Amino acid sequence: MKKTFIFILAAFTLFAFSGLLQAADPSIAGVWSMPILKGKDKGQERLNVEIFEKDGAFYGRIVKISNAPANAVCTKCKDDKKDKPLMGMQVLRNLKKEAGRYVGGKIYDVDEGREYKCSLVLISPDKLQVTATFLFFSESHYWTRVK
Repeated sequence: MKKTFIFILAAFTLFAFSGLLQAADPSIAGVWSMPILKGKDKGQERLNVEIFEKDGAFYGRIVKISNAPANAVCTKCKDDKKDKPLMGMQVLRNLKKEAGRYVGGKIYDVDEGREYKCSLVLISPDKLQVTATFLFFSESHYWTRVK
């Protein structure tokens, strides 16, 4: 009887702490609001990007466009993205989680038609720091989780 009680208590404790560990390490998967970065509408929502995990890496695609028609195309994009619809376009790719950061990936700027090295840091469950790097220049912006 005593062994059964200890076993049940240990199983319950393990179950309770496993839930806490998952809560302490939230995922970046979900839909994020990307703000307008320049001009009179600075700070307002520009795009929603859905970040998802596939084969151990994180990717992101546009799922909502706030300041352009839903059928807008990428006029400044190059190569295979040229004149393709923005809706559904992959703008984040190959991010790997390392020590609480998501690194080694690329971000595509549809406004400039350029791809940059990218890293992400989850500042809080609802705030994501997105840093784009070109050569030795870096620029960070913050995205907020869409609920």
